[in-house]
Amino acid sequence: MPVPNAPLLIVNPVAGDGRAQRLRPWLAQRLRSAGPGARLIETEAPGQARDLALHAADRGHDRVIAVGGDGTVQEVVNGLLEAESGLSLGILAGGNGNDLARSLCLPHRATDALALALGGTTRRIDVGRAVRGSGATATIRHFVAAGGVGFDAQVATAMAGRRRGWQHGRLGYALSTLRELGRFRNRRVQLTIEGPVGARSIDRRVLFVAFANGPYYGGGMQICPDASLADGLLDLCIVGDISRLETVRQLPGLYRGRHVNHPAVELLRATAVSIEGERGTLAHLDGEPFGGLPLRVEVMPEAISVAAMPLDEPSDRLG
Repeated sequence: MPVPNAPLLIVNPVAGDGRAQRLRPWLAQRLRSAGPGARLIETEAPGQARDLALHAADRGHDRVIAVGGDGTVQEVVNGLLEAESGLSLGILAGGNGNDLARSLCLPHRATDALALALGGTTRRIDVGRAVRGSGATATIRHFVAAGGVGFDAQVATAMAGRRRGWQHGRLGYALSTLRELGRFRNRRVQLTIEGPVGARSIDRRVLFVAFANGPYYGGGMQICPDASLADGLLDLCIVGDISRLETVRQLPGLYRGRHVNHPAVELLRATAVSIEGERGTLAHLDGEPFGGLPLRVEVMPEAISVAAMPLDEPSDRLG
């Protein structure tokens, strides 16, 4: 793909507790050599990144670069797919999670990450599509890293919006997780899983069900270690009816993928999954709240082009 000469950089100033905003002066300076049509815009409200990406091609841009976390990337992807413009996506990780950037093995150093985001090397990846409701009242949102229902969605909801001082950073996420664990009760859900070899139904009580496009979610947890961004499948991780104490014991192992050996954990692959369950069971997409059940999730194979190197390319990667 040609190197873009009119990229649009969308900076989320609140991402990463202000990390993305601190990059802005440096980005503005570097953007002077990125082409005559290059532009940087800092968002002022939720949803603005999606709107900017939606109209980017109409305004002469040939790539949209998300500067922020997975929530910012998700907004940009939703705008690009809705526009059907064919514009490619670039990512400069500036959030707390950055799970898609990890799954893509993007460079950690900002200089290297920006060079890649502005470069001509791209590859196509799958995108998830979630639908809540039906007909004219249906709510549709695309996601890029992972989502889930149950306990992880309750934590995501607790972390959304304005946070208290102790909730910031990875320690804040861990403390919020422990606080929500004390409030949460496992939920009964019904899954209808569609896959390459047919359909399967599951009805059980669970701590959570995660559906992953790539290996990482929750800020570096390897929820589905073998997930691929370009296999046309979603990877499911179903964590069964385990106790609070057992949950605390297993949480550290999520960062290394060790939970997959637990007898209450089941890993599956699907092209689509429909989820129903108890009232009040919450859902999230890329760490952003997405209401409750029922929910249908499906994969859109190779739906978007992303500025990224092949997976076997060595780099100073996010980890």
